[in-house]
Amino acid sequence: MLNFNVPGPDPVLQHTVETRPKAVAEWLDRLPFASPADTAQQLVMALYALNRHPLGADERHALLALYRPVLARAAASLEALLADAGVPPHAQQRQIGALLRELHIEHSIGYKQTLLALTQRRFGRANPKRMAEVAGRLMAALRDIQSACDLTHTPPPAGLWQDMHKLRAFAQASDLADHAVDDAPPASRAYCQALLLALADPPHMSHAELAHTRLYLEQFGGLAQLGRAPTSPRGFAIGTEGDAPPSHVAASPEDSGLWLDTDALCRHLHDTVSRLRTGDAPQRIGLPAGMESEISQALCKRLLKQWGASTQRAFRRFSTPGSTVQIVAGVSAIHRLLDLVPSAPPPDAEDADSLPIHDVGPVFFAAPVAVNATDWRVSNDSAAGLALSGTPDAPLNLKVGDPLALRADQTATWSLGVIRWIRMRDASEVELGVERLSPQIQPVWVRPLRGHRKASPEPALFVPGLDTLKQNDRLLLPRHLYQSGMDAELRHASHKYTLTFGRRLEHTPGFDLIDFTVFADEQP
Repeated sequence: MLNFNVPGPDPVLQHTVETRPKAVAEWLDRLPFASPADTAQQLVMALYALNRHPLGADERHALLALYRPVLARAAASLEALLADAGVPPHAQQRQIGALLRELHIEHSIGYKQTLLALTQRRFGRANPKRMAEVAGRLMAALRDIQSACDLTHTPPPAGLWQDMHKLRAFAQASDLADHAVDDAPPASRAYCQALLLALADPPHMSHAELAHTRLYLEQFGGLAQLGRAPTSPRGFAIGTEGDAPPSHVAASPEDSGLWLDTDALCRHLHDTVSRLRTGDAPQRIGLPAGMESEISQALCKRLLKQWGASTQRAFRRFSTPGSTVQIVAGVSAIHRLLDLVPSAPPPDAEDADSLPIHDVGPVFFAAPVAVNATDWRVSNDSAAGLALSGTPDAPLNLKVGDPLALRADQTATWSLGVIRWIRMRDASEVELGVERLSPQIQPVWVRPLRGHRKASPEPALFVPGLDTLKQNDRLLLPRHLYQSGMDAELRHASHKYTLTFGRRLEHTPGFDLIDFTVFADEQP
Protein backbone atom coordinates (compact mmCIF):
# COMPACT_ATOMS: atom_id res chain seq x y z
CA MET A 1 0.00 0.00 0.00
CA LEU A 2 1.23 3.48 -0.87
CA ASN A 3 2.12 5.64 2.12
CA PHE A 4 3.66 9.06 2.58
CA ASN A 5 4.51 11.09 5.64
CA VAL A 6 1.97 13.94 5.48
CA PRO A 7 0.75 16.37 8.16
CA GLY A 8 -2.59 15.74 9.83
CA PRO A 9 -5.45 18.24 10.23
CA ASP A 10 -4.77 21.27 12.43
CA PRO A 11 -7.97 22.59 14.08
CA VAL A 12 -6.32 25.94 14.78
CA LEU A 13 -5.93 26.63 11.04
CA GLN A 14 -9.33 25.43 9.85
CA HIS A 15 -11.03 28.81 10.25
CA THR A 16 -8.36 30.58 8.17
CA VAL A 17 -8.50 28.31 5.10
CA GLU A 18 -10.32 29.48 1.99
CA THR A 19 -11.66 26.47 0.05
CA ARG A 20 -14.20 28.11 -2.28
CA PRO A 21 -12.68 27.91 -5.78
CA LYS A 22 -14.05 31.27 -6.98
CA ALA A 23 -12.74 33.10 -3.89
CA VAL A 24 -9.36 31.36 -4.19
CA ALA A 25 -9.07 32.35 -7.86
CA GLU A 26 -9.88 36.00 -7.05
CA TRP A 27 -7.32 36.03 -4.23
CA LEU A 28 -4.63 34.53 -6.48
CA ASP A 29 -5.26 37.26 -9.06
CA ARG A 30 -4.64 39.93 -6.40
CA LEU A 31 -1.23 38.64 -5.31
CA PRO A 32 1.62 41.21 -5.49
CA PHE A 33 3.54 39.63 -8.39
CA ALA A 34 5.83 42.68 -8.61
CA SER A 35 7.26 41.49 -5.29
CA PRO A 36 8.19 37.81 -5.77
CA ALA A 37 9.20 37.24 -2.14
CA ASP A 38 5.91 38.63 -0.81
CA THR A 39 3.92 36.58 -3.31
CA ALA A 40 5.80 33.40 -2.41
CA GLN A 41 5.37 34.05 1.31
CA GLN A 42 1.60 34.37 0.93
CA LEU A 43 1.44 31.25 -1.24
CA VAL A 44 3.45 29.22 1.27
CA MET A 45 1.19 30.30 4.12
CA ALA A 46 -1.98 29.51 2.13
CA LEU A 47 -0.73 26.09 1.01
CA TYR A 48 0.51 25.30 4.52
CA ALA A 49 -2.98 25.90 5.91
CA LEU A 50 -4.68 24.08 3.03
CA ASN A 51 -2.48 21.02 3.54
CA ARG A 52 -3.60 20.82 7.18
CA HIS A 53 -7.30 21.14 6.40
CA PRO A 54 -9.49 18.05 5.80
CA LEU A 55 -10.68 17.91 2.19
CA GLY A 56 -11.84 15.29 -0.26
CA ALA A 57 -9.62 14.24 -3.16
CA ASP A 58 -11.73 16.04 -5.80
CA GLU A 59 -11.93 19.31 -3.81
CA ARG A 60 -8.17 19.34 -3.14
CA HIS A 61 -7.38 18.48 -6.76
CA ALA A 62 -9.52 21.39 -8.01
CA LEU A 63 -7.85 23.87 -5.65
CA LEU A 64 -4.34 22.68 -6.56
CA ALA A 65 -5.20 23.25 -10.22
CA LEU A 66 -5.85 26.92 -9.38
CA TYR A 67 -2.64 27.26 -7.37
CA ARG A 68 -0.36 25.47 -9.84
CA PRO A 69 0.19 28.15 -12.55
CA VAL A 70 0.54 30.89 -9.95
CA LEU A 71 3.06 28.80 -8.02
CA ALA A 72 5.07 28.17 -11.20
CA ARG A 73 5.17 31.89 -11.92
CA ALA A 74 6.28 32.73 -8.37
CA ALA A 75 8.95 30.00 -8.39
CA ALA A 76 10.38 31.25 -11.70
CA SER A 77 10.63 34.79 -10.27
CA LEU A 78 12.43 33.51 -7.17
CA GLU A 79 14.87 31.52 -9.29
CA ALA A 80 15.67 34.64 -11.32
CA LEU A 81 16.50 36.48 -8.08
CA LEU A 82 18.92 33.67 -7.16
CA ALA A 83 20.90 33.93 -10.41
CA ASP A 84 23.78 35.75 -8.70
CA ALA A 85 23.52 33.99 -5.34
CA GLY A 86 26.49 32.12 -3.89
CA VAL A 87 27.40 30.65 -0.50
CA PRO A 88 27.19 31.55 2.23
CA PRO A 89 24.32 33.65 0.84
CA HIS A 90 23.33 37.14 1.90
CA ALA A 91 20.35 37.35 4.25
CA GLN A 92 17.94 38.24 1.43
CA GLN A 93 19.23 35.45 -0.80
CA ARG A 94 18.94 32.99 2.09
CA GLN A 95 15.30 34.02 2.60
CA ILE A 96 14.50 33.68 -1.11
CA GLY A 97 16.11 30.24 -1.25
CA ALA A 98 14.15 29.06 1.80
CA LEU A 99 10.89 30.36 0.25
CA LEU A 100 11.60 28.51 -3.00
CA ARG A 101 12.16 25.22 -1.21
CA GLU A 102 9.13 25.65 1.07
CA LEU A 103 6.91 26.53 -1.90
CA HIS A 104 7.74 23.26 -3.68
CA ILE A 105 7.54 21.22 -0.47
CA GLU A 106 4.03 22.43 0.34
CA HIS A 107 3.03 21.90 -3.29
CA SER A 108 4.19 18.28 -3.10
CA ILE A 109 2.35 17.70 0.18
CA GLY A 110 -0.90 18.74 -1.49
CA TYR A 111 -0.47 16.16 -4.24
CA LYS A 112 0.63 13.49 -1.75
CA GLN A 113 -2.63 13.97 0.12
CA THR A 114 -4.62 13.90 -3.12
CA LEU A 115 -3.00 10.66 -4.28
CA LEU A 116 -3.43 9.02 -0.88
CA ALA A 117 -7.10 9.99 -0.83
CA LEU A 118 -7.58 8.49 -4.32
CA THR A 119 -5.92 5.20 -3.38
CA GLN A 120 -7.83 4.90 -0.11
CA ARG A 121 -11.36 5.41 -1.43
CA ARG A 122 -13.87 3.33 0.54
CA PHE A 123 -16.36 3.03 -2.29
CA GLY A 124 -15.65 2.55 -5.95
CA ARG A 125 -12.39 2.60 -7.86
CA ALA A 126 -10.46 5.78 -8.52
CA ASN A 127 -10.39 7.03 -12.11
CA PRO A 128 -7.10 5.72 -13.65
CA LYS A 129 -6.71 8.90 -15.70
CA ARG A 130 -6.97 11.04 -12.57
CA MET A 131 -4.54 8.74 -10.74
CA ALA A 132 -1.98 8.99 -13.57
CA GLU A 133 -2.27 12.78 -13.63
CA VAL A 134 -1.84 13.17 -9.86
CA ALA A 135 1.08 10.70 -9.80
CA GLY A 136 2.82 12.66 -12.59
CA ARG A 137 2.24 16.02 -10.91
CA LEU A 138 3.49 14.67 -7.59
CA MET A 139 6.67 13.28 -9.16
CA ALA A 140 7.24 16.63 -10.90
CA ALA A 141 6.72 18.47 -7.58
CA LEU A 142 9.27 16.20 -5.86
CA ARG A 143 11.71 16.79 -8.74
CA ASP A 144 11.19 20.55 -8.30
CA ILE A 145 12.18 20.24 -4.62
CA GLN A 146 15.39 18.57 -5.79
CA SER A 147 16.04 21.40 -8.27
CA ALA A 148 15.40 24.07 -5.63
CA CYS A 149 17.93 22.42 -3.31
CA ASP A 150 20.47 22.24 -6.16
CA LEU A 151 19.99 25.93 -6.98
CA THR A 152 20.52 26.91 -3.32
CA HIS A 153 23.39 24.43 -2.70
CA THR A 154 21.50 22.80 0.18
CA PRO A 155 20.95 19.10 0.91
CA PRO A 156 17.53 17.69 -0.01
CA PRO A 157 15.02 17.18 2.81
CA ALA A 158 15.07 13.79 4.48
CA GLY A 159 12.86 11.28 2.69
CA LEU A 160 12.82 13.03 -0.72
CA TRP A 161 14.48 10.24 -2.68
CA GLN A 162 12.62 7.60 -0.71
CA ASP A 163 9.35 9.24 -1.76
CA MET A 164 10.44 9.36 -5.42
CA HIS A 165 11.52 5.70 -5.45
CA LYS A 166 8.29 4.70 -3.70
CA LEU A 167 6.09 6.70 -6.08
CA ARG A 168 7.79 5.26 -9.18
CA ALA A 169 7.29 1.71 -7.90
CA PHE A 170 3.61 2.42 -7.21
CA ALA A 171 3.05 4.02 -10.62
CA GLN A 172 4.78 1.12 -12.37
CA ALA A 173 2.80 -1.52 -10.46
CA SER A 174 -0.45 0.35 -11.16
CA ASP A 175 0.34 0.70 -14.89
CA LEU A 176 0.31 4.51 -14.54
CA ALA A 177 4.01 5.29 -15.00
CA ASP A 178 3.99 6.14 -18.72
CA HIS A 179 0.63 7.89 -19.05
CA ALA A 180 0.65 11.63 -19.79
CA VAL A 181 -2.58 13.44 -18.94
CA ASP A 182 -3.16 17.00 -20.18
CA ASP A 183 0.02 18.96 -19.36
CA ALA A 184 1.09 16.62 -16.54
CA PRO A 185 4.29 14.67 -17.36
CA PRO A 186 4.27 10.88 -17.04
CA ALA A 187 5.58 9.87 -13.63
CA SER A 188 8.37 7.80 -15.24
CA ARG A 189 9.63 10.80 -17.25
CA ALA A 190 9.75 13.13 -14.24
CA TYR A 191 11.53 10.37 -12.30
CA CYS A 192 14.13 9.94 -15.09
CA GLN A 193 14.68 13.70 -15.15
CA ALA A 194 15.35 13.65 -11.40
CA LEU A 195 17.82 10.76 -11.80
CA LEU A 196 19.65 12.46 -14.67
CA LEU A 197 19.82 15.78 -12.87
CA ALA A 198 21.42 14.07 -9.86
CA LEU A 199 23.89 12.22 -12.14
CA ALA A 200 24.81 15.54 -13.81
CA ASP A 201 26.54 16.48 -10.53
CA PRO A 202 24.82 19.82 -9.69
CA PRO A 203 27.43 20.90 -7.08
CA HIS A 204 29.84 21.35 -10.03
CA MET A 205 27.39 23.58 -11.92
CA SER A 206 26.74 27.29 -12.04
CA HIS A 207 23.19 28.65 -11.84
CA ALA A 208 23.11 29.11 -15.62
CA GLU A 209 24.35 25.55 -16.26
CA LEU A 210 21.67 24.15 -13.96
CA ALA A 211 19.00 26.15 -15.78
CA HIS A 212 20.26 24.91 -19.18
CA THR A 213 20.35 21.30 -17.94
CA ARG A 214 16.73 21.48 -16.79
CA LEU A 215 15.68 22.93 -20.17
CA TYR A 216 17.52 20.14 -21.98
CA LEU A 217 15.97 17.45 -19.77
CA GLU A 218 12.49 18.87 -20.25
CA GLN A 219 12.79 18.34 -23.99
CA PHE A 220 15.15 15.37 -24.35
CA GLY A 221 15.12 13.57 -21.00
CA GLY A 222 12.64 11.07 -22.45
CA LEU A 223 15.49 9.59 -24.54
CA ALA A 224 16.71 7.87 -21.37
CA GLN A 225 14.84 4.66 -20.58
CA LEU A 226 14.26 2.70 -17.38
CA GLY A 227 14.42 -1.07 -17.44
CA ARG A 228 15.22 -4.14 -15.42
CA ALA A 229 18.48 -5.11 -17.11
CA PRO A 230 21.25 -3.35 -19.07
CA THR A 231 20.41 -3.03 -22.74
CA SER A 232 23.48 -0.97 -23.73
CA PRO A 233 26.94 -0.21 -22.34
CA ARG A 234 25.84 3.31 -21.42
CA GLY A 235 23.75 3.54 -18.30
CA PHE A 236 23.56 3.31 -14.53
CA ALA A 237 22.33 0.83 -11.97
CA ILE A 238 19.72 2.61 -9.85
CA GLY A 239 19.33 1.64 -6.23
CA THR A 240 15.74 2.10 -5.13
CA GLU A 241 16.07 1.14 -1.49
CA GLY A 242 16.61 3.82 1.13
CA ASP A 243 16.81 7.59 0.71
CA ALA A 244 19.76 8.06 -1.63
CA PRO A 245 20.12 9.62 -5.10
CA PRO A 246 21.75 7.66 -7.95
CA SER A 247 25.52 7.46 -7.98
CA HIS A 248 28.32 7.13 -10.53
CA VAL A 249 29.92 4.49 -8.34
CA ALA A 250 29.69 1.20 -10.17
CA ALA A 251 27.00 -1.13 -8.82
CA SER A 252 25.59 -4.46 -9.90
CA PRO A 253 22.38 -4.13 -11.97
CA GLU A 254 21.21 -7.43 -10.52
CA ASP A 255 21.43 -6.00 -7.00
CA SER A 256 19.74 -2.71 -7.83
CA GLY A 257 16.79 -4.08 -9.78
CA LEU A 258 16.59 -0.98 -12.04
CA TRP A 259 18.70 0.21 -14.96
CA LEU A 260 18.78 3.70 -16.50
CA ASP A 261 19.75 3.36 -20.15
CA THR A 262 21.36 6.60 -21.38
CA ASP A 263 22.66 5.42 -24.78
CA ALA A 264 20.12 7.29 -26.95
CA LEU A 265 20.47 10.40 -24.80
CA CYS A 266 24.26 10.38 -25.13
CA ARG A 267 24.08 9.87 -28.90
CA HIS A 268 21.85 12.94 -29.10
CA LEU A 269 24.30 14.92 -26.95
CA HIS A 270 27.21 13.83 -29.15
CA ASP A 271 25.37 14.93 -32.28
CA THR A 272 24.42 18.23 -30.61
CA VAL A 273 28.02 18.98 -29.65
CA SER A 274 29.24 18.16 -33.18
CA ARG A 275 26.68 20.44 -34.82
CA LEU A 276 27.29 23.31 -32.38
CA ARG A 277 31.02 22.99 -33.02
CA THR A 278 30.49 23.36 -36.77
CA GLY A 279 28.45 26.52 -36.28
CA ASP A 280 24.82 25.35 -36.37
CA ALA A 281 22.51 27.64 -34.42
CA PRO A 282 20.96 26.07 -31.29
CA GLN A 283 17.41 26.65 -32.51
CA ARG A 284 18.21 25.01 -35.86
CA ILE A 285 19.17 21.73 -34.19
CA GLY A 286 16.12 21.74 -31.95
CA LEU A 287 17.52 22.94 -28.63
CA PRO A 288 14.86 24.59 -26.45
CA ALA A 289 14.53 28.35 -26.20
CA GLY A 290 16.92 29.60 -23.54
CA MET A 291 19.77 27.27 -24.58
CA GLU A 292 21.20 29.82 -26.98
CA SER A 293 24.15 31.13 -24.97
CA GLU A 294 27.79 30.21 -25.43
CA ILE A 295 27.69 27.76 -22.52
CA SER A 296 25.49 25.26 -24.39
CA GLN A 297 28.32 23.50 -26.24
CA ALA A 298 30.54 23.18 -23.16
CA LEU A 299 27.58 22.04 -21.07
CA CYS A 300 26.54 19.35 -23.56
CA LYS A 301 30.11 18.03 -23.61
CA ARG A 302 30.06 17.87 -19.83
CA LEU A 303 26.68 16.14 -19.72
CA LEU A 304 27.89 13.61 -22.29
CA LYS A 305 30.72 12.71 -19.94
CA GLN A 306 28.50 12.60 -16.84
CA TRP A 307 25.72 10.56 -18.44
CA GLY A 308 27.98 8.35 -20.53
CA ALA A 309 29.49 6.07 -17.91
CA SER A 310 30.64 5.79 -14.33
CA THR A 311 33.39 8.28 -13.52
CA GLN A 312 36.55 7.82 -11.49
CA ARG A 313 38.95 10.24 -9.85
CA ALA A 314 42.06 11.05 -11.86
CA PHE A 315 44.16 11.35 -8.70
CA ARG A 316 44.00 9.64 -5.35
CA ARG A 317 42.93 11.89 -2.47
CA PHE A 318 44.60 11.89 0.95
CA SER A 319 43.11 12.93 4.27
CA THR A 320 44.80 15.91 5.93
CA PRO A 321 43.71 16.05 9.60
CA GLY A 322 44.34 19.43 11.20
CA SER A 323 45.41 21.17 7.98
CA THR A 324 44.06 24.62 7.15
CA VAL A 325 44.30 27.03 4.26
CA GLN A 326 43.53 30.72 3.71
CA ILE A 327 41.54 31.81 0.66
CA VAL A 328 40.57 35.04 -1.10
CA ALA A 329 38.01 34.85 -3.93
CA GLY A 330 37.49 36.98 -7.04
CA VAL A 331 39.82 38.61 -9.58
CA SER A 332 39.55 42.09 -8.07
CA ALA A 333 40.04 40.95 -4.46
CA ILE A 334 43.04 38.76 -5.38
CA HIS A 335 44.56 41.67 -7.30
CA ARG A 336 44.20 44.00 -4.29
CA LEU A 337 45.65 41.30 -2.05
CA LEU A 338 48.79 40.96 -4.16
CA ASP A 339 49.15 44.64 -4.98
CA LEU A 340 49.00 46.20 -1.50
CA VAL A 341 51.46 48.92 -2.55
CA PRO A 342 50.75 50.48 -5.96
CA SER A 343 53.69 49.64 -8.18
CA ALA A 344 52.46 50.74 -11.59
CA PRO A 345 53.52 54.20 -12.71
CA PRO A 346 50.79 56.80 -13.12
CA PRO A 347 49.16 57.02 -16.53
CA ASP A 348 50.42 59.46 -19.08
CA ALA A 349 49.21 63.00 -18.50
CA GLU A 350 47.17 62.95 -21.70
CA ASP A 351 45.35 59.83 -20.48
CA ALA A 352 44.82 60.82 -16.83
CA ASP A 353 42.05 63.32 -17.52
CA SER A 354 40.09 60.71 -19.48
CA LEU A 355 40.04 58.24 -16.57
CA PRO A 356 37.08 58.21 -14.18
CA ILE A 357 37.86 59.35 -10.66
CA HIS A 358 37.29 55.89 -9.20
CA ASP A 359 39.93 54.46 -11.58
CA VAL A 360 42.56 57.12 -10.96
CA GLY A 361 42.20 57.00 -7.15
CA PRO A 362 42.29 53.35 -6.18
CA VAL A 363 44.51 52.31 -9.06
CA PHE A 364 47.31 54.80 -8.80
CA PHE A 365 47.09 57.22 -5.90
CA ALA A 366 44.86 56.12 -3.01
CA ALA A 367 45.72 53.40 -0.51
CA PRO A 368 44.10 50.12 -1.64
CA VAL A 369 41.20 48.64 0.28
CA ALA A 370 42.31 45.90 2.67
CA VAL A 371 41.43 42.32 1.78
CA ASN A 372 40.61 39.82 4.52
CA ALA A 373 41.39 36.17 3.89
CA THR A 374 39.15 33.49 5.42
CA ASP A 375 40.41 30.29 7.07
CA TRP A 376 39.20 26.86 5.92
CA ARG A 377 39.82 23.26 6.98
CA VAL A 378 41.37 20.95 4.39
CA SER A 379 39.24 17.81 4.24
CA ASN A 380 41.42 16.00 1.69
CA ASP A 381 44.16 16.77 -0.80
CA SER A 382 45.39 15.46 -4.16
CA ALA A 383 47.71 16.40 -7.01
CA ALA A 384 44.88 18.18 -8.81
CA GLY A 385 43.07 19.93 -5.97
CA LEU A 386 41.64 19.82 -2.50
CA ALA A 387 38.34 19.76 -0.64
CA LEU A 388 37.72 22.48 1.94
CA SER A 389 35.11 23.02 4.63
CA GLY A 390 34.38 25.96 6.89
CA THR A 391 31.78 28.08 8.63
CA PRO A 392 32.39 31.64 7.39
CA ASP A 393 30.95 34.34 9.62
CA ALA A 394 30.24 36.60 6.64
CA PRO A 395 28.17 36.13 3.43
CA LEU A 396 31.08 35.50 1.02
CA ASN A 397 28.72 34.66 -1.88
CA LEU A 398 31.13 32.10 -3.37
CA LYS A 399 30.16 30.48 -6.68
CA VAL A 400 31.30 27.65 -8.93
CA GLY A 401 33.92 29.10 -11.28
CA ASP A 402 35.25 31.75 -8.88
CA PRO A 403 39.06 32.12 -8.90
CA LEU A 404 40.81 31.68 -5.53
CA ALA A 405 44.14 32.73 -4.06
CA LEU A 406 45.29 30.10 -1.55
CA ARG A 407 48.09 29.71 0.94
CA ALA A 408 48.75 27.34 3.82
CA ASP A 409 50.02 29.96 6.32
CA GLN A 410 51.36 33.50 6.66
CA THR A 411 54.84 32.50 5.38
CA ALA A 412 53.66 30.72 2.25
CA THR A 413 53.21 32.33 -1.16
CA TRP A 414 49.77 32.66 -2.72
CA SER A 415 48.82 30.12 -5.37
CA LEU A 416 45.90 30.13 -7.80
CA GLY A 417 42.88 27.82 -7.81
CA VAL A 418 39.27 27.74 -8.96
CA ILE A 419 36.08 26.53 -7.24
CA ARG A 420 34.81 23.46 -9.11
CA TRP A 421 32.00 22.38 -6.79
CA ILE A 422 30.21 23.86 -3.81
CA ARG A 423 27.52 22.81 -1.35
CA MET A 424 26.13 23.73 2.07
CA ARG A 425 25.78 20.98 4.66
CA ASP A 426 23.54 23.15 6.83
CA ALA A 427 22.76 26.81 7.36
CA SER A 428 26.39 27.65 8.19
CA GLU A 429 28.81 24.92 7.02
CA VAL A 430 30.16 25.24 3.47
CA GLU A 431 32.14 22.68 1.49
CA LEU A 432 34.25 23.57 -1.56
CA GLY A 433 36.08 21.53 -4.18
CA VAL A 434 39.10 23.48 -5.48
CA GLU A 435 41.24 22.70 -8.51
CA ARG A 436 44.81 23.99 -8.53
CA LEU A 437 45.66 26.17 -11.53
CA SER A 438 49.10 27.59 -10.79
CA PRO A 439 51.61 27.78 -7.90
CA GLN A 440 52.27 31.46 -8.70
CA ILE A 441 50.23 34.54 -9.58
CA GLN A 442 51.12 38.21 -10.03
CA PRO A 443 48.92 41.32 -10.21
CA VAL A 444 48.80 43.27 -13.48
CA TRP A 445 46.77 46.09 -14.99
CA VAL A 446 45.21 45.59 -18.41
CA ARG A 447 43.99 48.49 -20.53
CA PRO A 448 42.02 47.38 -23.62
CA LEU A 449 42.79 49.33 -26.79
CA ARG A 450 39.50 49.84 -28.61
CA GLY A 451 39.65 52.03 -31.73
CA HIS A 452 41.39 55.40 -31.25
CA ARG A 453 40.45 55.84 -27.59
CA LYS A 454 42.02 54.07 -24.65
CA ALA A 455 39.73 52.41 -22.15
CA SER A 456 40.24 52.41 -18.37
CA PRO A 457 42.77 50.01 -16.81
CA GLU A 458 41.32 46.79 -15.37
CA PRO A 459 42.77 44.56 -12.63
CA ALA A 460 43.89 41.16 -13.89
CA LEU A 461 46.28 38.35 -12.91
CA PHE A 462 49.41 37.14 -14.66
CA VAL A 463 49.79 33.34 -14.47
CA PRO A 464 53.40 32.28 -15.19
CA GLY A 465 53.84 29.27 -17.45
CA LEU A 466 55.20 25.92 -16.31
CA ASP A 467 57.87 24.34 -18.53
CA THR A 468 57.33 20.90 -16.99
CA LEU A 469 53.68 20.96 -18.13
CA LYS A 470 54.51 22.76 -21.40
CA GLN A 471 52.34 25.68 -20.36
CA ASN A 472 52.91 29.20 -21.68
CA ASP A 473 52.30 32.38 -19.70
CA ARG A 474 48.61 33.18 -19.38
CA LEU A 475 46.33 36.00 -18.25
CA LEU A 476 43.33 35.62 -15.97
CA LEU A 477 40.89 38.38 -16.86
CA PRO A 478 37.62 39.58 -15.33
CA ARG A 479 34.73 37.99 -17.16
CA HIS A 480 33.57 41.03 -19.16
CA LEU A 481 36.94 41.99 -20.66
CA TYR A 482 37.91 39.31 -23.18
CA GLN A 483 37.52 39.74 -26.93
CA SER A 484 39.44 37.47 -29.28
CA GLY A 485 42.21 39.31 -31.15
CA MET A 486 41.82 42.54 -29.17
CA ASP A 487 44.97 44.60 -28.47
CA ALA A 488 45.71 45.78 -24.93
CA GLU A 489 48.32 47.48 -22.77
CA LEU A 490 49.56 45.49 -19.81
CA ARG A 491 51.43 47.01 -16.83
CA HIS A 492 53.42 44.37 -15.01
CA ALA A 493 55.84 45.57 -12.31
CA SER A 494 57.97 48.20 -14.05
CA HIS A 495 57.19 47.05 -17.58
CA LYS A 496 54.51 48.17 -19.99
CA TYR A 497 53.67 45.71 -22.73
CA THR A 498 51.44 45.89 -25.75
CA LEU A 499 49.87 42.55 -26.55
CA THR A 500 47.08 40.79 -28.38
CA PHE A 501 44.55 38.53 -26.70
CA GLY A 502 44.79 35.00 -28.05
CA ARG A 503 42.83 31.81 -27.48
CA ARG A 504 40.48 31.48 -24.52
CA LEU A 505 41.68 28.47 -22.51
CA GLU A 506 38.90 28.48 -19.93
CA HIS A 507 35.65 30.34 -19.49
CA THR A 508 33.76 30.41 -16.18
CA PRO A 509 31.19 32.78 -14.63
CA GLY A 510 34.09 34.30 -12.67
CA PHE A 511 36.93 34.75 -15.18
CA ASP A 512 38.47 34.09 -18.59
CA LEU A 513 41.87 32.38 -18.78
CA ILE A 514 43.61 33.27 -22.05
CA ASP A 515 46.93 33.11 -23.82
CA PHE A 516 48.42 36.18 -25.49
CA THR A 517 51.11 37.46 -27.83
CA VAL A 518 53.41 40.35 -26.88
CA PHE A 519 54.50 42.63 -29.71
CA ALA A 520 55.98 45.57 -27.74
CA ASP A 521 57.90 45.75 -24.45
CA GLU A 522 58.55 49.23 -23.04
CA GLN A 523 61.13 48.91 -20.25
CA PRO A 524 61.73 51.87 -17.91
